Amino acid sequence: MNIKTQQTNGLKENSHKVRLAVNNLAKNFTMHLQNSAVIDIFSNLSLSVNEGACTVLSGPSGMGKSTLLKSLYGNYMITNGEIMLHCDDGMLDIAKASPQMIYALRRDVIGYVSQFLRVVPRVPALDIVMEPLLNRGVTKEVAEAKAKILLSRLNIPEALWSLSPTTFSGGEQQRINIARGFIAHYPILLLDEPTASLDAINRGVVIELIEEAKANGSAIVGIFHDESVRNTVADEVINLAECAQ
Repeated sequence: MNIKTQQTNGLKENSHKVRLAVNNLAKNFTMHLQNSAVIDIFSNLSLSVNEGACTVLSGPSGMGKSTLLKSLYGNYMITNGEIMLHCDDGMLDIAKASPQMIYALRRDVIGYVSQFLRVVPRVPALDIVMEPLLNRGVTKEVAEAKAKILLSRLNIPEALWSLSPTTFSGGEQQRINIARGFIAHYPILLLDEPTASLDAINRGVVIELIEEAKANGSAIVGIFHDESVRNTVADEVINLAECAQ
């Protein structure tokens, strides 16, 4: 599969439509320091997400919701099954993709907003948010302008933009994470509790960003413990306890 992009209004946007399908997925962990005990996280898991739709993962803690997102992002090797990207130029099994292809997918196709911000110390918040666009070859001027718009929408004071977010509050760090995750268009967008540390005003901004991403064709898989957010953004809710039998 080729990762194709086109230039649109100064930003590189993905030209292809993408559907994500998970087929008979299984994941376990071997605890090498615990007598090699094998912990089964999920098995026989199947689901699909279409462009312009948000699928929300639900189920009790420990069912593997975050593990599934990390598997979709290529952070975890799966035990069995396949994770298929269906694009207009072919199909790709993420579970079998090379490290080079995973890198290209993360740059152009799959975005991920995790629960925690992990950044290099002393790098300004503005630079952190701009990075995904700069990695696509977007000019610094265009990337900076879009980053400033997002930081303003997410109510990050301008006085903080030139500072490292390692000293920010938890809610401020999460908003930097969100701005970075939404600054570029991704056909696949993975969201792991993006509103967990936010007040009502900023939760509303994130809901707007999600709806805009859906309108732009993104296929979204998310975890939202906030019931009001989940009910607002979800096109489908999948209980992992029911579909991973």
